[in-house]
Amino acid sequence: MSQSSRPVLPGKCRQPVYGLCRATLLAGVALTVLPVAAIAQETKAENETILTPIEVTADRYTAQTAAGGVTITQEQLDRTNPQDIKDVFAGEAAVTVGGPTKISQKVYVQGIENTKLNVQIDGTRQVDSTYHHIGTALIDPGMLKTVRVESGVAPADAGPNALGGSVAYETKDARDVLSPDDPFGGSAKIQYNSNTKGFSEWLTIAGQHDGFEALGYVQNSNQGNYKDGDGDEVVGTADGSKNGLGKFAFTGNEGSRIEAFASHFEDEGVRPARPNFGSLAGGQLPQWISYKDTSLGVSYVDEMPGDLLAPEFSLNYSKTNLDVPRLQGGPNFYHVQSEIETINGKAANTFDVGMGDVTAGLDFYHDEATGTHDRTPRDGSYSETTTNIGAFSQARLSLTDDWRVSFGGRADRQWFEGVDGTDFEEFGLSGNVNTEYDVVETVTVYGGAGTQFGGLPLGESAIYNFSGVWNYDGFSPSRSKNFKVGTRYSDGGWSLDGNVFYNKIDDSHDLTGSVVGSTVYRNTTIDLVTQGYNLSAAYNYGPGFARVTYSHTDVETDGDAPLSTNASYQGVLQGDIFTFEVAHGWDDLGVRVGTTSELALANDDPEENGFPKLDTYFVANLYGEWTPEALNNAVTLRVDALNIFDRDYIDRATPGYDSAQVGEPYHEPGRTFLVSAKVTF
Repeated sequence: MSQSSRPVLPGKCRQPVYGLCRATLLAGVALTVLPVAAIAQETKAENETILTPIEVTADRYTAQTAAGGVTITQEQLDRTNPQDIKDVFAGEAAVTVGGPTKISQKVYVQGIENTKLNVQIDGTRQVDSTYHHIGTALIDPGMLKTVRVESGVAPADAGPNALGGSVAYETKDARDVLSPDDPFGGSAKIQYNSNTKGFSEWLTIAGQHDGFEALGYVQNSNQGNYKDGDGDEVVGTADGSKNGLGKFAFTGNEGSRIEAFASHFEDEGVRPARPNFGSLAGGQLPQWISYKDTSLGVSYVDEMPGDLLAPEFSLNYSKTNLDVPRLQGGPNFYHVQSEIETINGKAANTFDVGMGDVTAGLDFYHDEATGTHDRTPRDGSYSETTTNIGAFSQARLSLTDDWRVSFGGRADRQWFEGVDGTDFEEFGLSGNVNTEYDVVETVTVYGGAGTQFGGLPLGESAIYNFSGVWNYDGFSPSRSKNFKVGTRYSDGGWSLDGNVFYNKIDDSHDLTGSVVGSTVYRNTTIDLVTQGYNLSAAYNYGPGFARVTYSHTDVETDGDAPLSTNASYQGVLQGDIFTFEVAHGWDDLGVRVGTTSELALANDDPEENGFPKLDTYFVANLYGEWTPEALNNAVTLRVDALNIFDRDYIDRATPGYDSAQVGEPYHEPGRTFLVSAKVTF
């Protein structure tokens, strides 16, 4: 679990009366009325008192993750050499990823699928409701530099619809590749996979001059099907993904920075008939599937702001295309396509109020999803659209040297139109509060809670009017209630963290709807609850470290254990998961070695639904890399040995283990060696 840093305040900010007055004048109404109103709205609706969400300290320029959340840095990404989004979160037991292939992977934070979170890549809103058999985290980790996960409770400025928290992915720019006085540079990398007998290539080029900078990044993969731990080839797992990113920016002498980017990701190939299942009991053959995502964005930020003026503006666009030429339904085959377009933007300002910062502003999004199929009698194109405008305010303050607090709220107005023209207009308030207190120098207690307005989500666009005519009777917004409390200890090289959490989403929407005869009812919802505790321990001794994380997570849908195949857009069983990492480096030799491992304990929850329990599995990986000084530290040679015990297993978050309709759920890759060479220039 990450640690939130204590802000270092300038001398004038230590004047308590001055800071308090400014905080009261600038933030009093926005930061008190919104959270209280959100609680009042929820209390009125259900006649109960609800605590409010959390977020903790951040410095003036770089957003920090709240205590109990997860932060993954560039250093961690470089150390673990992630091949997909599952590898990115491999060291965090509270964040699991199901599916061994990019097209099938879904992220779960404390058991909640990321479609119930606010997820952004460089500020671009991610809308992942094309098809429930498609992954919701198709991201190339090679372009990432930071990932921040607010588990359970998200700050108001993270964005709308953050029912289970938020995930913010940030990609590299030229300044992450070049030193300040270096006008040009980059890196090239090639890697061989012994299991798939294929190659992957990466190329990054960056340049900068007189405040102008540019970055170009491309990735290509050409892999065959992998073999699992029993030596069986898993059909439909060949990776032929491609990815590109371009960034341009200008930073003025006064700190004003304008940045624009464009990215494109595509995954095309022969996949199982349902890409998140290894095979179907009906024997349907694999088929060609195409997934493409394109994003554009522009932003402005002042990196040398004054006390009262630190503006931030962004405008982003994303378009996702899914093409399934041969979707099987009964004895026939149908051509299904899905397209989702979203535009989102944000305008905010951060005020220095002496004791800390207050961020206030507006954000919006407009989403349109279109599904097209040729299934009679309703063959054609159908669309849902939704628009949301939100006002938010979030304070991050140090009340004393030992006591830090973050609190805020947002108000959202949403307009929604269904495929049949049915219109909805909704309004909701959200509030959050989080606090940290240093009991002694080495021990900090923290906690918080919140309620989030979930609004009306887009349905699964690939099946609009496919199995029946969509009906919107009773369609209404969802709402979450989140809570966590924990303790952190840090002394010398030791760092310990533990927290207890509870998340509930009332009326959590099933985006596929419920089919009854020739009608699909859009108002199908469940009450989703995840609860448990997270523990982590780390020891850093300078040239190396050892770290272990543990998460116990219970997931319930309407009070019962969820079926993995019926929990799309909701959550999956987790249970008890451990992760381990040990690393050591010899800087004088340019050598670094390490190991990462995962242990999932047996889980008997599936027995509630008449299926066998999930077995225990342990998977271990090793890595070693060498950057020889004789080559001016410009070449890095690396070997990764994955699943070194050749374990045959099904990842805990991979669905299909409890369904008679699934012939075989995905088994993970068996023993694999990755051999790579990277040249920095």
